Amino acid sequence: MKRHHHYETGTYKPSVSFVPADEYARALDILVKGCVDILLTDESRQRVILGLRKHEPAMGDWWYIGGRMRCGETIEETAVRHVKRDIGVELDPSRFKFVCSSTMCWEFRVQAPTGNGTCDLGVVMTAALTEDEISRWKICELEYVEQKFCNVADVIADDTLPAAIRNSAKKMVFCEREDAVFEAVRADKSDAEIAALARAAFAFSM
Repeated sequence: MKRHHHYETGTYKPSVSFVPADEYARALDILVKGCVDILLTDESRQRVILGLRKHEPAMGDWWYIGGRMRCGETIEETAVRHVKRDIGVELDPSRFKFVCSSTMCWEFRVQAPTGNGTCDLGVVMTAALTEDEISRWKICELEYVEQKFCNVADVIADDTLPAAIRNSAKKMVFCEREDAVFEAVRADKSDAEIAALARAAFAFSM
């Protein structure tokens, strides 16, 4: 089920230029940047990859795979780019599913003055990796100290993890259960079966 859309008016020509560090720092003082973060799971959907961040924001925290959007990119295109950078595996854009969105304000950032912080509008996506793709997993050492698979249920319950991670992992499970409800409707299942699936989905979200 598609939960987000990308719209373009006329013919948009994306810029590929980069601004000097001091100009970018000034932009961070006044603008909210868009990010796409990805909950990468195994095929069972029971485990998710988290990375221990090497830099601000979120330095020292277990965090998503992902990062900033570029002008002109769809959410899926950003997700493809960051998964390839962060774990060395290229996925087809159609494999990503929308989970949720949120806003974040960080106390610190990489760019000086670091204490000015930065603000994000984040979109969380998910995709399941095959065993072959997991075997080719290669950590991006520029961004992460370590990466590992974590049990989804443990992530949701672990209050030492950032709230954004815990909440989006919970939302990911809810979305899977919600999709099961829509599949049951399309398959013309009984009202009782559909109601049971809906109850299971919404009970988990509370």
